[in-house]
Amino acid sequence: MMNQGIHFQDKNKYSLRYVKLLGILLAAFSLLIFAIVLWPRQTDNKQISLGQTFDQGNNQFQFAGVDTDKQNTAMYFYVTKNTIDPLAPLTTVVVTKKTHSGNDFHTQLKQIADDYYVVKLKKSAISNGRLFVKLGSGKDLSGVTSAIDFVLLDLRHPTKVTSLTEGVYLKNYLKILRSNTTDRVASLEKKLVQYNHDLQILKTSLARQKDTANLQVGKQKRATEQRMTQTETNIQDKKQDISDTQSAIKVAQNNLQSYEKRYQHYAHHWVHMCVCNDHISMSVFGVTANALLSCGWCNTENESALTVNLHFF
Repeated sequence: MMNQGIHFQDKNKYSLRYVKLLGILLAAFSLLIFAIVLWPRQTDNKQISLGQTFDQGNNQFQFAGVDTDKQNTAMYFYVTKNTIDPLAPLTTVVVTKKTHSGNDFHTQLKQIADDYYVVKLKKSAISNGRLFVKLGSGKDLSGVTSAIDFVLLDLRHPTKVTSLTEGVYLKNYLKILRSNTTDRVASLEKKLVQYNHDLQILKTSLARQKDTANLQVGKQKRATEQRMTQTETNIQDKKQDISDTQSAIKVAQNNLQSYEKRYQHYAHHWVHMCVCNDHISMSVFGVTANALLSCGWCNTENESALTVNLHFF
């Protein structure tokens, strides 16, 4: 009887162990399911910071900035690879999470130039510092059910402006062009330094080949002369590279001067002054179009506001 009691206790002990093990496995499995289903996975969407580029279909965009005023937000996109069909214009969808479930925001997409777009939406949309954005034609975006092809924009550091106007958009466009052209000039100048360095190496090599050929006869001499011919060809090609790069630098620098001149024109030549209620606000912008009776301070249209445009030449 005693042996039977001990055996019975052992069986209960092993059963309890199995129950505990099963409980641990079930808990681990539940945790795994929770992580897969509910945990927000961000690895599928690369976060894009200011100045970075990203692909959308056959087009490539540069995230060129984000501005906010009292009520709205403007996100800027510069097209670095443009295959957009004018008959199938660009549209956009903006969501806060990776599933398109009706949580997208009402957006206004405005084309400022052939390669520059502005997406305007409520300021509250960027309260968490990031948004999922997809750009494409209406056909590309029809029936979108997930954010697999969306890009995650880093919107944590917007630039605050008095009012989001056409002038602000144009100034930002010129700022983008200046920045990109400055980078291009720096890249071309770096190439030019390398090309000149390569040219000196080729010239030194050609001189050595000539000295060697003067000491040779027969097949050896003819082989060295063939190498000299190839080196001379390489020297001419490198000189052409230098000439082309110098021309490209000159064009880029001229463009840069033009962008700077226009930017300064937009920044200083037009002043928008609004007298509204108990305060006066002034905002600088670069176009006279759309001179609404709108207060840049409170960002509301006000028929009683006094709007004055001053043009300096």
